Amino acid sequence: MLFATTASAHHNWSAIYDVNSDIEIEGVISAVEWRNPHIRVSFTVDGGTANEKIYTTESNSVSSLTRMDVTSDLLAVGTRVRVAGYRSRTSDTDIFMNHLLLPSNREVIFLRTAESRWPDANRVGSAAALHGGVVEDDFSKRPTSIFAVWNTIYGAQGSHQSLKFDGVDTGLEYLSEQISNNCAVKDLWVAMGAPYPIQLIDNGDTVIVHAEEFDTIRTVHMNVDHNDPGTNRTNLGYSTGRMIGNTLAVTTTFEGNGSGLQMHETFHLSADHNRLEYTQNLIDPGSSELPIVNRKWWQYLPGGFVQPYECI
Repeated sequence: MLFATTASAHHNWSAIYDVNSDIEIEGVISAVEWRNPHIRVSFTVDGGTANEKIYTTESNSVSSLTRMDVTSDLLAVGTRVRVAGYRSRTSDTDIFMNHLLLPSNREVIFLRTAESRWPDANRVGSAAALHGGVVEDDFSKRPTSIFAVWNTIYGAQGSHQSLKFDGVDTGLEYLSEQISNNCAVKDLWVAMGAPYPIQLIDNGDTVIVHAEEFDTIRTVHMNVDHNDPGTNRTNLGYSTGRMIGNTLAVTTTFEGNGSGLQMHETFHLSADHNRLEYTQNLIDPGSSELPIVNRKWWQYLPGGFVQPYECI
């Protein structure tokens, strides 16, 4: 039986916060944790009075906020601000922060789909890059191969949330901890569907697939027979690859974890050099069930980069 499990520190925030609610507070920034998978900011309201309260908020990931031009220097401890967002379903002093108004009359937008709340304020935060609105129009400046940085386009069919594993479980138990900076990481096949950038690097005898989420770095051994030594006991498995024309074909196995599971992938540059096209087949040779077949694409973003994930 073919199935897949996923361990992840990233939670379903809509189950914790009421997305149909609205709350606004005014207070002073008292603490900032600028880390993935969600930033956390605390505010003191009515400080020094009998009504003093500490509100805790969380919001978008650093990975997304950086690409929205929202940076940590906007949130200086001691600054009096107005904050608005979704109410917590479990706490009166917990908020999912969507908007923040600074004394300089700048409104910081944290949620990529949010409109401005205070129309007279100057907006900080644009989701254009996340939504595919930033494109390299000059064909000669686009990548000439798959070896570049590629970005998921939020909300775009086939790019965002495109790898599906509903009701699937492999029973694969990793013999080494799947930990990245105190966060439990994902199964490799699920990790390839993360919404953050990836970079493919050609090192000759190896190809590096660097996914930003959880600082995932895969090594693909090129042009060798696939003889899994069984020494990799993490979620990364053992990967070999070959270039077939302009397409990178990769096979990954997990013998180090005592599993016969196989993952077969292809990475291909689109005709317009603007997309990295990806296929993924997950099979269990000992199963009579059909393999899981997935497709995804990433888009080239001028000036795109992969940054440290720094999870808490």
